[in-house]
Amino acid sequence: MNRRLEMDLMRLLHGELPPDRARELTARMAREPELADRYRRLEEGWQGLAAPPEAPAPPGFTGRVMAHVRAGAEEAGTTLSWSLAPTWVRAVAALALVAGLALGAGLGRTPVPASSPSSLSMVAGPPEGLGASFWTLVEDATAPAPAIPGAAAEAPR
Repeated sequence: MNRRLEMDLMRLLHGELPPDRARELTARMAREPELADRYRRLEEGWQGLAAPPEAPAPPGFTGRVMAHVRAGAEEAGTTLSWSLAPTWVRAVAALALVAGLALGAGLGRTPVPASSPSSLSMVAGPPEGLGASFWTLVEDATAPAPAIPGAAAEAPR
């Protein structure tokens, strides 16, 4: 059996063969018993390749791994540090740190249109900053209600 035919049988088994080629191959297997037998054996092998059930890491696994790493570092005469990490790992870590800082700093400075007078727009980031807008809201909420002009003041009885 040639390699292309073997690959086509495997692709048929996985459902990756185009429909026209699959029909041709199925018809050929009906005519050639040894080809059908080969496909049957491939199918049995494929069905037997079930993944084992997931199992948790054994108790103490992390500690043993870290002890092994520390022992390797001591043999090399070094200590565990970022300098042992590959350059790309350090670059990705630095990039993640910078991106997190930029995102965090940018959240407090969300631009709000000046025509939006709602209290939410003051919290979202007016020009004076988030802290100042918070205290402005607190002052507004705790200020006494303004007197209504023309209303007679009633004395409590």
